Amino acid sequence: MSGAARARVVASGRRVLISFAAGLAMGALYWIWDLRAPAPALLGLTGLLGIGLGERAATALGTRIALHRAPPPPSRADAPETAPGCTCVQPSTPR
Repeated sequence: MSGAARARVVASGRRVLISFAAGLAMGALYWIWDLRAPAPALLGLTGLLGIGLGERAATALGTRIALHRAPPPPSRADAPETAPGCTCVQPSTPR
């Protein structure tokens, strides 16, 4: 496994652990305050699944759009001084 791939796995694992710890903390607070969960467990898990799938779909779509974008225009150094039929004013260069 390359160093970059290993770093992504470690970062992902940390996020999972942080999320799990936050869930345990909220569960403990609900238990301490003797509160009922605002939604049935199945409904809550279905919502979490939807959030996860939506995040993955948005990431995949954003990556796909970024890959299919037009290439950037050539830099000013590569552009000719004047294009045929161009009536624009060229910026002066300091000497």
